[in-house]
Amino acid sequence: MSTVEDKYKKTEMVRKLLLKRRNVEYVLQYSNVTPFTWYKGRYRCFYCSEPIKDPDVLREHTAKVHQFANLELVVYDRTKNNRNRDAAVKIDVTDICCKLCNKKISSLEQLINHLIIAHDAEYDVSVPNCLLPFKLDKDQPTCPVCNIKFVFFEYLLRHANKHHLAHDYICDVCGTSFQGENHLKMHNRYYHREGGYTCDQCGINLSTLSKKMLHEKNVHMINLSTCPHCPETFKSPYFKKLHLANVHGVEELKIKCPYCPKVFPQDSIMSRHMRRVHLREKNVECQICGDRFFGPYDVKLHMLKHNGDKKFICSVCGKKFSKKSYLNSHMVIHTGQKKYVCTVCGKEFAHRPNLRIHFRTRHPQYELEQGVNMADEVDESEFQIIFGSELDGVDRIE
Repeated sequence: MSTVEDKYKKTEMVRKLLLKRRNVEYVLQYSNVTPFTWYKGRYRCFYCSEPIKDPDVLREHTAKVHQFANLELVVYDRTKNNRNRDAAVKIDVTDICCKLCNKKISSLEQLINHLIIAHDAEYDVSVPNCLLPFKLDKDQPTCPVCNIKFVFFEYLLRHANKHHLAHDYICDVCGTSFQGENHLKMHNRYYHREGGYTCDQCGINLSTLSKKMLHEKNVHMINLSTCPHCPETFKSPYFKKLHLANVHGVEELKIKCPYCPKVFPQDSIMSRHMRRVHLREKNVECQICGDRFFGPYDVKLHMLKHNGDKKFICSVCGKKFSKKSYLNSHMVIHTGQKKYVCTVCGKEFAHRPNLRIHFRTRHPQYELEQGVNMADEVDESEFQIIFGSELDGVDRIE
């Protein structure tokens, strides 16, 4: 049964949503900013959802094709579901000006102030997270608030969401903050439902909805993606795209790395490859020791070093490891398998990175001739195994 407080909260939420929509409509109607969405690694037209890679083309398309669009209807449609009600509308603010008086304006904040003061716009500045500004550039998208340039839009978006939006809704259970009440509610339903979730197939209880869905996919093969051209099924969209690109030759999924021959099924994965392999870009810092990493997942793995949680135990010698991959690498010591052989002196190695270092240090004159190059793509965890950045107990073989 709903209380008076619940009814008030619901009424207040609806009121703020209506004000937010009106704020967005004012800015889109009376300025030349370009609204857009970002989905599956591509810019998309705010009005018709057409994917457009080039920001210049996106601006031109929006100005010409949608100059007479029904703003009220489109803004309503883009903010009607729970996921988007709290999200700020993304806008490109490159070379913005006021449509009413053609005055050039340098920032979104100045534009809003100009519309209110010069043109009596009923923009409500008390409603947060209405619009999120970007300066879109094909090569270096830029944050217009702090003028930081980024190699890829994904990183700019992450930066803007974290630093330039209000996160006033806090989860009482885990302390995670959110932009709006809907995001908080979805988070609670997904991660903190009392009693957890029960698998419909085997009855096992799982603590979160995500774990239930993963369990059903991996164990019971439920809700797997299916290839439209053959009976093959996949546990994730990534493997489906990889299959479509490599087996069925779907050209739009063949995104080539500009620096090497590798091909990827989507822009975000290619970007991750570039960041790790070619740019060696480490933007995320460990708050404890200051070491820098490629992304949040790498930091999470690194934190095992500080937390001391080593739950993977060697069944032969009892040594403990924080990651299963470290244990698997260590087990080679006991099995005696050395599958990487130096082509110059015949020395054998259990791990390919060890062979590379051996080749570079012992046979540098043959390095280019043999085609062994330390600049080849190597997973960061392989180097951790060699140099022991974490490790008690990961044996280095030479």
